[in-house]
Parts: sequence; C-alpha cells; structure tokens
Amino acid sequence: MMNNLTHTPLARIGIISDTHMPLRYPHLPESIAQCFADVDLILHAGDVGELWVLDQLSAYAPVVAVHGNDETHEAQRELPYSQVVSVRGTRLLLCHSHHPDYAEEMASRRINAWQPKFERWAAMARRANASIFVYGHTHIPTAHWQAGILLVNPGAIASGSIRMRQIVQSVAVLSLYADQPPQVQHVNLTTCQPFSAALDLEGGFRAAFERYSESILAADLAEVWTEMEGQVLRLMHQPEQAATFERLLEVVISAATPCWLRQKDQITRAEMQAALLAARGDPHIPDSLLDTLLKPLENGA
Repeated sequence: MMNNLTHTPLARIGIISDTHMPLRYPHLPESIAQCFADVDLILHAGDVGELWVLDQLSAYAPVVAVHGNDETHEAQRELPYSQVVSVRGTRLLLCHSHHPDYAEEMASRRINAWQPKFERWAAMARRANASIFVYGHTHIPTAHWQAGILLVNPGAIASGSIRMRQIVQSVAVLSLYADQPPQVQHVNLTTCQPFSAALDLEGGFRAAFERYSESILAADLAEVWTEMEGQVLRLMHQPEQAATFERLLEVVISAATPCWLRQKDQITRAEMQAALLAARGDPHIPDSLLDTLLKPLENGA
C-alpha cells in the first residue's frame, strides 16, 4: 500500500501548444477530452489563435497560457511572452520559446544542431529558478533533460506553416511526484495512445521536424510556391495592407484546410489557381494583386 502511495502524482498537468485556431485548424480534436480528463491544470505554450481555445480547454481544468510568434491580435495583446507557474512546490517556466526579435528568430531557424537550442531554453528556466521549461514553437514533441532542467514540448495540433501538415497531432501530460523525478507522457491524439518522443540528436532539428510534418503542396505547385509566398509575405510587413493580407491568407487557407483535415493529400497548382480566381471582386483584394499571384501559377501550367 505504501509503495503505491509513493508513486501517486502530486499533480498531473496537461500541456498543449500550437493550436493556431481557427485559421490553421478549425477545432480542438475530440480526443483531448480523454487525454485531459484527470489533469489538475492545463498549460498552453503559445500560438493559441483565438482565445475561445482557452475557454474550451478550461472545461477540463484551469488554463494558463502564453502567446506565440504567430498569433491573432487578441492573443498577442492579452497573453504574456512567458509565465512562471508553481505547482505543489515545483516551479515551471512556460514560454513559446521564439525569439521576440525577428532577425534573431530567423537566424535561430538556420541552426540545425539541438544543443544550442537546449542550452538557451535551459538558461531561460534557470534565470527564473524553474526546474521545468514548457515550450512550443518547434512542433516537435520533446522531453529532454538539459543540465538538470526538464525541457517539455507537447508537439502541436496545427501545422507549422500554411504549406505543411502536422503528421502527428499530440499533447503531453506531466506528472509531478514527491519522491521521484517528474514524468512526461506524450499522447497521439489520432490513436489516443502514448508514444516515445525520443529525439535523434545527431540527426538534428530538420530531421526531427520532418518526422512530424509534411508538405501539402503537389509538385507542380511547389515549383512556384516560393515566388507566390514572397508576394503575400511582403504585405505582412505593411500595416496599411493588413486587411488585404488577412483576407488573402483566408483564401489560401481555404484551399489548404481539406489537407489539414486529411480529406485530401495535396493542393495542386490548378486548385490554388481556382481559389485565387474565385476571389476576384473581393473588396479587400485588388485584382492587380491577384494578377501578380496568378502569373506564376499560369506560367507552365
């Protein structure tokens, strides 16, 4: 009897990240209810999307959340960059883990080795005197000890970009004990089964990312995607073009959503062309911009 009691958790914490709802995924998977049925607290590690996501999660347990780097205006405004959370004597630092500075963030994405990333995340936790660092952003499920700090990423619900699909949608449950180290269990939301999130450290970040994400672009669309994407992203950095950018994003996302929901495998060049042609006459998208975006799709089509 005493042996059983020593292995009873002091607390169980549900961890979720990168929901990106509803733009990049429309709803929470139903299996989350089973995964978080007996947790005491839920931590959302950023890229929430609209704040109703947190309301829905709060049906299972109280929720603490931070913002990510790819958020709605509302979530960016209302949620902090990082948050110290103390549970039954254990201090955790919750942070999406992106660099607030855009140039630093882009530079960090060129680093394939895991060690510099681990060291930065552990240093962030150590500065807060936290023993556990809960983060998102990478879309890669992880439970890794770095210099005495437990680094936990639950994986993701939505894809890391419009052109990708999250192969494994996952969450994690962190169990805290009085007499043993914390334990992390990752759960595949499609199968409702636990799985190993062990990393091939020598394979680097990109190999791990490809284990959990895949392109939804058919070969003919992939050939011209970079040119098209560049035209759209230019609008993102022009405040006066905010309405145009957001509406255009919705058009592209409408073509991608069936792939995210696994109703089809890929988007073809013809399908993207049709989605843009259907937007003609939209008051927020000038026809001249549509012509620019359609040009690479028509060339060689």
